[in-house]
Amino acid sequence: MSGFVKEVTPRTDALQYVAERLSFPWSVRSADIPLDSALGKRIAGDIEAEEQYPPFTRSLRDGYAVCSPDVVAATPGTPTFLNRTGDVLMGTVPEFSIASGEAAAIPTGGILPNGADAVVMLESTTSTGGWIEVRNAVQSGDNVIHAGEEFSAGQKVLSRGDIVDFRTVSILSTLGIKSVPSTDLRISILSTGDEIVPVETRPLPPGRIRDVNGWSVRSLLSRYGFEASYRGILSDEGDDFEAAVRDEIEKCDVLVLSGGSSVGVRDHCSRVLEKLPPPGLMVRGINIVPGKPTLIAGCLEEKKLVVSLPGHPLSCLTVAFVLLLPL
Repeated sequence: MSGFVKEVTPRTDALQYVAERLSFPWSVRSADIPLDSALGKRIAGDIEAEEQYPPFTRSLRDGYAVCSPDVVAATPGTPTFLNRTGDVLMGTVPEFSIASGEAAAIPTGGILPNGADAVVMLESTTSTGGWIEVRNAVQSGDNVIHAGEEFSAGQKVLSRGDIVDFRTVSILSTLGIKSVPSTDLRISILSTGDEIVPVETRPLPPGRIRDVNGWSVRSLLSRYGFEASYRGILSDEGDDFEAAVRDEIEKCDVLVLSGGSSVGVRDHCSRVLEKLPPPGLMVRGINIVPGKPTLIAGCLEEKKLVVSLPGHPLSCLTVAFVLLLPL
């Protein structure tokens, strides 16, 4: 490959080199946001359970709460008979306890009464008068979930970097966590090239193409929990290009460019990135296809990262997925 790319770097080597030169991971700003606004965002810190869950030992089946030694020998041919001592109501704490030889009706989710250590499923029993016929044995802990079995107080339930989605939001809501620390990373996206026009351009002038990369990269980042601002299209003109890139770098933490790293006399991305404070331009070409003409630069003191992606849409998204996201 000719032009500014003299030697390509293996992808994993590039990731390691950039991480070392920029001393990753950086401490990133965070802000507490309400749970209903946190969907799709990344968590900025570990989250611990403030209380155990479940908060009480409860039944996993409709049936009868029993003392397991009472029914250890129960079979369909030789059932065990127990005295029905009461009913457990949903949402209330039982005001009675279970003694040997007793059973209490309990619904799924009901609090297990004191003295009981197992639940016999309803289909294994028959209720006659004040007696319960039990036809199957159970052991201690059968058909119940104990208090704190899923989470104990102080246990880490989510880690820094996890995304709030349909899987994790249920954990947060279960534990009564109504706000989460969210990563406040400012990411800007700029498309470059005199041939690029806004997506709403109609009719499309000869020799022009609509901006695909800016929107596709933004969508990809959003899919993985990073909100980015699409900042429009830059001209390839030298001085204007450099001024706009420098201005945008001042406003964000991560700047993503697309289209300015292909070979051509009007591409000034490499020259601009070389002028950044140390370490400046670190990677000039990646050993992947598609995606070779990729540039990575940064400033350690100001904690800035700049990634210039190829202009071809497939190359652009490929590099964004295998290089930008891991960084």
